[in-house]
Amino acid sequence: MIYDIAIIGAGPGGYVAAIRAAQLGAKVVLVERDNLGGTCLNWGCIPSKAVLTCADKYNSAKKFSKFGIDIEGLSFDYKKVSERKWLVVEKLRKSLTQVIKANKIDVIYGEASIETANKLKVACSCHSEVLTHVVQYLPDESGTYQEAKASEESVEFKNLIIATGSRPVSLPGLQIDHEFILDTNDIIQLEKVPESVLVVGTGPSGIEWTRIFEIFGSKVTLVELAPNLVPICDKSISERLERIFKIKKIQCHTGTKIKEISGKKVLLENGQEIEPEIVFVAAGRFPNTEIKGIESLNLAKNGRYLKVDNNLKTSADNIYAIGDVTGLVPLAHTASHQGMTAVENILLNKQGNINYEAIPHIVYGNPELCAVGLREEDLIRKKIDYKSSNFPVGATSKFFIEDELEGFVKVLSSPDGNKILGVHIVADHGSDLIQQAAIAINNNLTVKQLQETIFAHPTYSEALYEAFLGLDNMSLHVMPK
Repeated sequence: MIYDIAIIGAGPGGYVAAIRAAQLGAKVVLVERDNLGGTCLNWGCIPSKAVLTCADKYNSAKKFSKFGIDIEGLSFDYKKVSERKWLVVEKLRKSLTQVIKANKIDVIYGEASIETANKLKVACSCHSEVLTHVVQYLPDESGTYQEAKASEESVEFKNLIIATGSRPVSLPGLQIDHEFILDTNDIIQLEKVPESVLVVGTGPSGIEWTRIFEIFGSKVTLVELAPNLVPICDKSISERLERIFKIKKIQCHTGTKIKEISGKKVLLENGQEIEPEIVFVAAGRFPNTEIKGIESLNLAKNGRYLKVDNNLKTSADNIYAIGDVTGLVPLAHTASHQGMTAVENILLNKQGNINYEAIPHIVYGNPELCAVGLREEDLIRKKIDYKSSNFPVGATSKFFIEDELEGFVKVLSSPDGNKILGVHIVADHGSDLIQQAAIAINNNLTVKQLQETIFAHPTYSEALYEAFLGLDNMSLHVMPK
């Protein structure tokens, strides 16, 4: 059989691409060396958010007395938190497996190597590192899926999509040993809460696990090489988070790094010495572009990443790449959209038009840190004229009712209001608001159009509306300037 599309990697990019291809009538095969869902479902986004949700609910319960609800003997059991995390992963993965089967997508579990521009070899495996035994599924002549034995399979295809994702990396002088110095895969497998933890790096993973550990009682210290926490965010978000962490007694060391480690003593370049129970390295990932045989394709690269055009096509006509291997806004939802774009280009010749500036970024926890579009410092550096509005979420009735007063909505627009340049949010339910902002940016809505839209009352969204009004000094629920 010659497949219309073969896909290496069944993460949020690969499996979405496969489903879209099947919807369009293509014969498609997914090759995955571990489990359907990739890092996001099995090791990253989903299990970490499952733990964070438990932490947030426990934290919320601490203030239930404000709402007339008294809870005696409030406590948590991290073992049960961990068990629920894996249960969530397992249920979602089983659901995804059923969707894949229903779309008659062939799945081969094993390590792929590239033989030619139209042929893969897969060393099949029934091995799984997470929870349940994973099998290789291939349809028999009747179309029924049967368990396949470990073997080596040849896969011929017309088009190939590389969706192999990324992996945690060690930093110079900070080698992951999986005992004292842990990576993101290690941290998700912890069965107990450490008494103290040093978190290296303040990207989404670092911040989210900092919040988890703090809520569950760990002493947390953060180290960030950049001058501010979460350097990918607007400086206003970084400054607000630093203030929040200071109140929570989380020690933050910015503009420095680890100088040396002796036993369990960690010396920072700023002279501070720390002795944590564990060190969690949350400082980046490395793209999985080292597929065996890929060098024979002579694909163009941007540094360590595969170079692609607007359609996600590489320098080879029938080879596409999506997700973290492209280095283009490496987020799960980016990979999914790229997967659909690549497939529609292959099968429909539809031209890709992804607006990477309209992709929302979210750091979860309470309050959530959210952004879409350009940061204020980006506008200053690029010498782009703008106006701004900053509205405190606590001034809206819904946030006040929920007793979630911390945060703001900041909107940046062109001086004439014809273009929303960026939206930055610190707020409970900020992830719901940022998607509305992304829709506005992606569809080139003007400030006036948004100001003339009626927002329901009382809702969280009113904070976004008030920020849009504030661009013309029209905010209703703050004191006039």
